Amino acid sequence: MRILPGTLFALVLGTRVSVGVFTAQTDVGRGRGSVSYDAQQHTYLIAGSGQNMWDTRDDFHFLWKRMSGDFILSTRARFVGKGVEEHRKIGWTIRPSLEPGSAHVTAALHGNGLMSLQFRRATGAITEEEKSADSLPDADAVIQLERRAGEYFLSVARFGDTLVTQRLSGVSLPDTVYVGLFVCSHNEKVTEHAMFRDVRITARD
Repeated sequence: MRILPGTLFALVLGTRVSVGVFTAQTDVGRGRGSVSYDAQQHTYLIAGSGQNMWDTRDDFHFLWKRMSGDFILSTRARFVGKGVEEHRKIGWTIRPSLEPGSAHVTAALHGNGLMSLQFRRATGAITEEEKSADSLPDADAVIQLERRAGEYFLSVARFGDTLVTQRLSGVSLPDTVYVGLFVCSHNEKVTEHAMFRDVRITARD
């Protein structure tokens, strides 16, 4: 298991600048956004627009790094402000490319509290979804997404509660992928904001 250096070809707001534990930030598809990192509090305030992350393409703002092998992604996350669309989304996404139609596995917290695993099995395929048994409206939510031996595990809970876990198998992504935090407003004319704290990216041996 190794974490790859950030010598990538992606255009990242004109340059590649590391942000906290991440390599860079990128607008994916027609999404637009920004990141503010507080080095003392170790928090990330991410702004993002975008029509949706669904169907055959995604629009969102993405804060990412490249990883290989198995890993665990964990954060506490919450929306900032009341918001506009009930299906605005924040969370973790794992994808082999920065193209809007990329295959992916995504842990998505929606504005109405819906928590789900969204995934696209191949580039340009239709997005599928498996909903979590836990609903987290207006929550300070713990969102953990793990890749282990070709399977994906989503564990979520309101901060301080017991994690609820679900497993996703049958989705094959390359060994080396982009992993990171995202914000999608579900409305291309709106920019939403989310705060992420206790961000941990752990490589598994």
